[in-house]
Amino acid sequence: MTDEELPKAILYSWPTSVWSTVPRLCLYEKGYSEDEYVVRYVDISTIPTLVVPTIETTGSGVDTRYRSLRDTVTICDFLDQARSASSGHLHSEKPAPTLAPATIEGKALSDNIIAVIHQTTVDPNFVALSARDKKELADKGADGPGRALTLRRAALRRYLEEAKQAASENSIAPKDGGLSYEQKVVKFIEDKLQSNEHIWALYNGQAGEENEKAFFDISTKTWLEALPEAFSKLESTIKGPYALGDQVSLADLHAISWLTRLVSIAGGKPDASGLDTLEPYVGKDTLGPKLRKFWDVWVDRESFKKVLVPATAAFAEMR
Repeated sequence: MTDEELPKAILYSWPTSVWSTVPRLCLYEKGYSEDEYVVRYVDISTIPTLVVPTIETTGSGVDTRYRSLRDTVTICDFLDQARSASSGHLHSEKPAPTLAPATIEGKALSDNIIAVIHQTTVDPNFVALSARDKKELADKGADGPGRALTLRRAALRRYLEEAKQAASENSIAPKDGGLSYEQKVVKFIEDKLQSNEHIWALYNGQAGEENEKAFFDISTKTWLEALPEAFSKLESTIKGPYALGDQVSLADLHAISWLTRLVSIAGGKPDASGLDTLEPYVGKDTLGPKLRKFWDVWVDRESFKKVLVPATAAFAEMR
């Protein structure tokens, strides 16, 4: 089978999806060429998802089967392991570095950094929608976040109707007596729609005073307590200048994508001054010297300029 005939991996992404930038950074840092994968944009909260052909089913005369990877950690682990220094199709100027830590200590450190960033209390998707008072809520409701919630609501309702139709047309029941694939899709979209409805109601004055107050309290604590605590943990954990030392690792990809999104939410730009825009929100001196050095080395990297600088323009529309 020639290179042209090999099935390609497909990364389902969306320009404003912060976590979709993590595997895109990984693709670049690992030296994958653009003819080895396809990026498809899907505006729904199921991304990122990487669909890859399994090795044993890519031979001649075999119907291609695919495997679906559905979270940034798993996707990047796969991309890291699938590319070695001896692989073809690399950018000529790039090696294929191993991004996973080589030691048990390094693995524990990397896992710790990624865990801090992926805490629900500092989820950048919530931070982008957070509002600390009625004025901020009204301002965001009339801007990008409000528009995005309305568009997502309409899209999820449409997807739900399509999924229910597909489920009704499938008469084959699973052997284990559980839900069919189509029924699982319906359940997944229903959960997403319900979650979106809660925040949509807040943005549209239908949640009630008590729920509004609770939302304002959580938003304030996110900026003044949860985020500073996360920054403090990262400051004490990062070795510098990169997350684990002198070389880029998987932990870096998560950290810089997260940090760039927060800077965008605060109205900052993906440049050397970006972190300064966070101070009015989280407090002066909350961002330590190691985090600032981490930001400085990343804004100069080619992958940052190719992936995160364009993404920031999309992020800004959602601010």
